[in-house]
Amino acid sequence: MRLQEVQEQVDAWIREHGGYWPEWVLLARLTEEVGEVAAALQRLRGYRPYASQADLAEEVGDVLFILAAFANAQGLHLEECLRQALRKYTQRASTG
Repeated sequence: MRLQEVQEQVDAWIREHGGYWPEWVLLARLTEEVGEVAAALQRLRGYRPYASQADLAEEVGDVLFILAAFANAQGLHLEECLRQALRKYTQRASTG
């Protein structure tokens, strides 16, 4: 699936379920979901063995969902954002 399709599907889901949250709520949710990725990885690597197992793929999916929602709310296209980031990293690698 292309990132544009991801954004379209997330947009459709959000509109079906009450609309977009305010931008600061989206940012807070994104931060929360990234934290859950970190917690899931800690569990998988045995750093948090006392906690229940978490599904790393599910947590990464949650990050992607909220990131797409945030991008949609800001009028950003994830494919273009990624292209810009890749150019930046390529330029840094070639001058480093």
